[in-house]
Amino acid sequence: MAFDCVCIDFRNSQKNLERIKEIFPYAEVIPFISNYHDVIKQELKNCRTKYLWVLSTLCDYENFNFDFIPEQFQQTQLHTWAVEGQKEGDTFLVPKQFLEQDIKFLRDYQEVNYHVTDLEYDFNYDVKQYDLSNNFDLEQERRPLGTYFQYSETKEKQKFYISHWEDQKIYVKGTTYFIPYSALPVIKEQVYDYPNIFVEQQNQVTDRFDIFYVSNGEPFEEENYKALCHHVKKHGLTNKVGWIRNVPGRSEAYKKAALESSTEYFYAVFAKSIPVDTFLFDYTVDRGKNKRHYIFYARLEELDLEYGTFNVDLYNKTLCLRTEGNFLDFTLSQKHEVVPVISNTVLLSPDNYTAWKNGFREVSKLVYWNMKKPTVETAYRIKKWQKTENKWLSAGATDAVEFLKEIEYSHDKLLQTYNWDFCRSRFKQLYPQETFY
Repeated sequence: MAFDCVCIDFRNSQKNLERIKEIFPYAEVIPFISNYHDVIKQELKNCRTKYLWVLSTLCDYENFNFDFIPEQFQQTQLHTWAVEGQKEGDTFLVPKQFLEQDIKFLRDYQEVNYHVTDLEYDFNYDVKQYDLSNNFDLEQERRPLGTYFQYSETKEKQKFYISHWEDQKIYVKGTTYFIPYSALPVIKEQVYDYPNIFVEQQNQVTDRFDIFYVSNGEPFEEENYKALCHHVKKHGLTNKVGWIRNVPGRSEAYKKAALESSTEYFYAVFAKSIPVDTFLFDYTVDRGKNKRHYIFYARLEELDLEYGTFNVDLYNKTLCLRTEGNFLDFTLSQKHEVVPVISNTVLLSPDNYTAWKNGFREVSKLVYWNMKKPTVETAYRIKKWQKTENKWLSAGATDAVEFLKEIEYSHDKLLQTYNWDFCRSRFKQLYPQETFY
């Protein structure tokens, strides 16, 4: 105890603070500001003894031996007393020579002596529970610097020893996050908005969300529904499969699926979409991101293209039910993310009308988007649709270009393409000799 002492007060335990002041009446008590490293460098400049005790109110020092004196060969060592699973604190005996080395990490110091202690430790963080409907929809809260909260899918508090040696990190342990309150102003949409993240343990969860087959009376709907069920059974998948049929308009079909879904996310598989053998409906949602829709790729053989159209989508239930109004693309109207994994092939042209409708509806959107915000990629896709060898896919694409000119690129009139009766009427007007369902 013959050495100077500084106590870092996390404002967590008056009892622990009083015990330190009882042992070291002359101790300098300072609030936690940034990290232990900065405190040590600053306090050593004014230290009057060979060593400096650096203590923390996170620890109960009732049974700690402060009579420790380094041996001759230990005199330049930095001594730290580690609690279970935390080698970087929260108790240090620091030699004056520490200032002679320019280091960033504790482990970089030339001589660190790691002692083991069984001090009672104060896990002074709150527990906040989340689920996939509200993860990282965080409200701002102000707490003393150095104060953390556990953000997890369960209310059970975990024992986790946070390192305060460096600037405050967010710790990731599976689906649990230990987050400093000071990080909240930085986190806008996801944990990755914060620059200092340490992954203690990767996520081991595999999500199994409901699957909904969406059809509107296509001649092949029964056959492809059976193919989807066979795919699920063949691979031993535990996802529940439902069928949304004959709901006019995609938006209403998504909302019906959302209402029926027993999981916060659900897959939408369209009648013309045939899952590839490698797609196992096991996409695991990153809990570090807030809720969003996920768009997978589809393989369009007739066009030799792969992108997010006629594809399998993974929808967030809460976002679906929240979406109001008319949108050119329901999926893109909310937060979304593209996952460049092929989910399915597409039955683009099982009959003339279906082929035409697919080309007409898709290229209508592409032409409108390219008018609003031209890109090389969108222009390339339009060209591929128009130049395909399939007569009816190409006809639908060409008719879409003319339709956009006719309606003078009106967004409201373009939304007519979401109405199946309008598509049938347009096809009948252009090709009166053709049949359709």
